[in-house]
Amino acid sequence: MEISAIVDSVEAAKRGKAENEEGGPMTEENEGQRTAAPADADHASKRKNKKKPAIVTGTVAVVLVLAGAGFWVWHEQPSFCNAICHSPMDNYVESYSAGDAGMLVTQHAEAGKNCLDCHNPVITEQLTEVCTWVADDYPMTDDGMLNTGKEIATEEFCTNDGCHNMSDVVNATWGFEGNDAKYNPHSSHQDNQLECGDCHKSHETSTLYCAKCHDLNLPEGWEATNE
Repeated sequence: MEISAIVDSVEAAKRGKAENEEGGPMTEENEGQRTAAPADADHASKRKNKKKPAIVTGTVAVVLVLAGAGFWVWHEQPSFCNAICHSPMDNYVESYSAGDAGMLVTQHAEAGKNCLDCHNPVITEQLTEVCTWVADDYPMTDDGMLNTGKEIATEEFCTNDGCHNMSDVVNATWGFEGNDAKYNPHSSHQDNQLECGDCHKSHETSTLYCAKCHDLNLPEGWEATNE
């Protein structure tokens, strides 16, 4: 009996210590709660850890979308042309904002047009440009312009996508620049052998082919052709 009393006394002491630490009597419910608490904390921690990859992935996706949208907007601007690929594009980009009335690019810029409104990217041409850029082998003229040998400003090109209507252009240019009403550079006696680019220069000074033979008033900033 004395041993049993000693054991009961020790157990009672243990229970009293536990009650003092927990702030209440040791019951089966309290003991179960203390056992469940670490499990709940572990479960919550796992849920929190599972959310982290999703948050990171979502953040990266948003950043990529915004960066892609920004790049897409930038790639339509003139500044893109000589910032990434085209080292010989400096003269072209500078002419876009030069405000030179003799260059057709000025009228296009004032109308809110950018490079891609005229220069539609074609994958085959872009691949060729990449190879040329890597080799740094651009064909250039003495005045720093690309010498591709391609004629861009044809009537077919300028009337593409409804940009210009030739009937409207012809009707609007009889007696142009105060000249006699019989003169119209878009309805000439050259039997349509001339193309738009023979007079209209986008990134260089435009020249009036008709002034080669006729004494005519020139549009502002233009020159008489000497060819």
